[in-house]
Amino acid sequence: QIADPETCDRMYESLVRIHTNYYKNKYPRLKDTSFTGVTVEDCRMILATDILKQMEDMKKGTWKKLREKFSAKKPEEDLK
Repeated sequence: QIADPETCDRMYESLVRIHTNYYKNKYPRLKDTSFTGVTVEDCRMILATDILKQMEDMKKGTWKKLREKFSAKKPEEDLK
């Protein structure tokens, strides 16, 4: 038995509104952006692993980049 059926019904109706996106449909957004102005596609691009690798490379200093470039020679280059 439920102690307070009215409260239970209100909670259930609230959960139904959340589940059916009632307020999203009632108040549609003009643009699909966040409060920062970034779109969903921009977020996906930023979170992609390729972009993360590029950002890590950008963070490296010039000397570290040069050291990695010259120290990581392929064995085929040594034979020439």
